[in-house]
Amino acid sequence: MRRTRSTAALVAAAVVAGGLALTSPAYADPTPAGTFRKLVGVGSDTTQDVLNALAGDTVNGKNYTDTAVKSAGGAGIASYDAIEPGTGSTTSNITTRSGGPSFLRPNGSGKGRLALSESLTGDKYPDSSGVAIKGQVDFGRSSSGPKVSGTALTYIPMARDAVGVAVRGSALDTLTVDQLHDIYAGTLTTVNGQTVHPKIPQSGSGTRAFFLSAIGLTDATIAPNIPTVQENQGNAALTEDGALVPFSVGSWIAQNNGVSPDFTKTSAAAGGHLAAVQLPNDTGATSPVTTVNGKLAPVNAYYENSTFGRDVYNVVPSRAIDPTSIFFDKDLYDVFVTAGSHEAAMASDSAEGVIAAFGFVNESYNGSVSVAKHAKLGGLEESGIDTQTPSAPTGVKGTRGDASVKLSWTAPAATGLPLTDYRITLTGPDGAVVAVKDVPATTTSYTFSHLALGSYTATVAGANLNGTGAAATWTGTVKYASATTGTTATTAYGKTPKVAVTVTDTHGVVPTGTVTVKEGTTVLGTGTLGTTGKVTISLSNHLKVATHSLTVSYGGNGKLLGSSTTASLKITKAAPTVTTTAPASVSHTSHAKVTVKVSATGTTPTGTVRIYEGTTLRASGTLSGGQVTITLPLLSRGSHTLHAYYAGSSTVNAKTGANFTIKST
Repeated sequence: MRRTRSTAALVAAAVVAGGLALTSPAYADPTPAGTFRKLVGVGSDTTQDVLNALAGDTVNGKNYTDTAVKSAGGAGIASYDAIEPGTGSTTSNITTRSGGPSFLRPNGSGKGRLALSESLTGDKYPDSSGVAIKGQVDFGRSSSGPKVSGTALTYIPMARDAVGVAVRGSALDTLTVDQLHDIYAGTLTTVNGQTVHPKIPQSGSGTRAFFLSAIGLTDATIAPNIPTVQENQGNAALTEDGALVPFSVGSWIAQNNGVSPDFTKTSAAAGGHLAAVQLPNDTGATSPVTTVNGKLAPVNAYYENSTFGRDVYNVVPSRAIDPTSIFFDKDLYDVFVTAGSHEAAMASDSAEGVIAAFGFVNESYNGSVSVAKHAKLGGLEESGIDTQTPSAPTGVKGTRGDASVKLSWTAPAATGLPLTDYRITLTGPDGAVVAVKDVPATTTSYTFSHLALGSYTATVAGANLNGTGAAATWTGTVKYASATTGTTATTAYGKTPKVAVTVTDTHGVVPTGTVTVKEGTTVLGTGTLGTTGKVTISLSNHLKVATHSLTVSYGGNGKLLGSSTTASLKITKAAPTVTTTAPASVSHTSHAKVTVKVSATGTTPTGTVRIYEGTTLRASGTLSGGQVTITLPLLSRGSHTLHAYYAGSSTVNAKTGANFTIKST
């Protein structure tokens, strides 16, 4: 449940009401032994106990099965301790999947984030001497924010904790930030006459990193001789008066209230306690804890202080909680993410009751993935990897269809980490995002369908484990499709060939605009559609005799896309008419002259005309202007039956004229 932070009294009441102060043996890791669950978490010592409880396991003798957090699909958490339960070993191995590899137990926030990173990349954990752990870790427990910039990992806040200073001896009851700085820098060795013995948690501890930052130091500027101890274990650190060590306040509360396994109560009985700290810009010192009904409880003023208060996180792959990603993990999302009306299982009333019992303060932003509401983004925490995101894809094209657009592209150049997917974002005419689609790296096209008419912009960006890279852009106008048909009839040369064009659509939009007919790149004719979407386009009557392959194209209009079709137009030779004019008689000593005219529709025939008597060629001539006068040879006395034969041309068929008779006298 999202609500404001719990008060100290409510936290203490939850502890008492829950009856959590038990002395039974402590257990950790998924129980019973050999249990495997879907969502594997490793890392922070600070949050391991509360995550073990939220996983439904037995913590310090109490079984939390009834309050285990699970996804809507029933997937549960498997939380593995930072050190081996029972032995305290920091060199033991864990196996998180049935049949999976055995690898070194991640000890602390930094190691948890490293294990998560290498579970994603498939590299060896914790270094090249280890084993490949691809797919073995789903989230990291972290008590500190990211150490590497980037967007690959999302730090989801779970609750509020604080870092206090556990001390032994009354001389250290109250400390200032300046004193802490100087003690850990090695320049202040006594406080109120007491020699100080500072200790610091192990390398990779989130508490260590947070504390050093809070007092203005780093691993490079801390005094080199300060002993290292396992974080949040007072018995090992507070071994003499003047000892001090940074400590999770939530863990101190949970251990001393008997909720978490005890690594501290012996030192507390010997005088160990959390010092009051003079917070920056404060005139007095503030204790991190108070006592309510005999139990320790948080002091909200200390937890909410910007110097020593901190959020604790569950770190997940950003792409795994993105519902639009092909890598979306619904189980992980259900357990950890609060967004809109979706509430994380971690933010339920029962879960927040458990969180409060372990000394943490519940906040309204439990499960937030917004950087404006306490979430953080970070890069993969693995050294030596290429941190580049992909360059922009090339050659992005948009092929528009019926209220749709098909985007296609060419993959960008390779980077150190392989391309995993493409993110395609479509924005509408008003700039609002219309759709987001993630596709695998093997895909280089995607179609957005059922779009409203208008201008759209699409961006295509490749992604790898480092995040999404540069985007390439396409912009265009989405319209309805049209369909064009064209029909022709076989036409004789010299007559006007015509193409009857019809443009149709399926959305009730009347096609308007221009239609063009081409042969190859040559425009043969154009026309404007009528109110019924039709037009007949007349072409040249001098197209060569052949079968012509035509392209009929509609140019589209404000709502309709253009479309085209092909049509075949057959042009045949013209059919001629042959007429002959000859004398009825001629002297056998004179040459008869015969005039032949050849005509055809739309053209003036050319070529040769021959005069035959039967099958005997008597004379021939060449047409000029469609006619020719041919002089016959001398004819013998008697009647001669003749005919003219037009031999045809490339555009006009051959034709035999009617018989005519000349009488030679």
